[in-house]
Amino acid sequence: MRRLRRRVFVSRKSLRILLDTSFLLPFLGIDVGEPITKALQRLRGYELYYSELSLLEALWKIVKVVNIDKMSIVLEGLALIRRDLKLAPIDERATKIALELYRLGHRDLIDNLLYGITLSQNLKLLTIDEELISFVKSNDYPDTFISPNEL
Repeated sequence: MRRLRRRVFVSRKSLRILLDTSFLLPFLGIDVGEPITKALQRLRGYELYYSELSLLEALWKIVKVVNIDKMSIVLEGLALIRRDLKLAPIDERATKIALELYRLGHRDLIDNLLYGITLSQNLKLLTIDEELISFVKSNDYPDTFISPNEL
């Protein structure tokens, strides 16, 4: 008699993903290249989150490259993000983790906070930031990362 194997599938709805800033920029009218654009096309069906920190970081980048006449695209994108994605809060645990990483030598506090949020809120961080990924792993912190190729 043949044994039936059960496959365990992870529902897209069960995977909760925090988008790194690079993945929010296209919503705001900024071209970030093909790998990110293709990844965004595969996000349908996942439970998606954003952080206000990423919006702030995105705006720092946007003010350097966007003319005032294109500001309506940015504002529409902000409204779309707030409407369609869920807000991931910064809590005490996320802050503690971020400060630990900073003390250990990773000086990008926003990236540290985003990573801390993933641990405190049980999320995956969609990122292409190899420096952050390598730093976290080399310091034996849990791997909460998901790459565009894993979508």
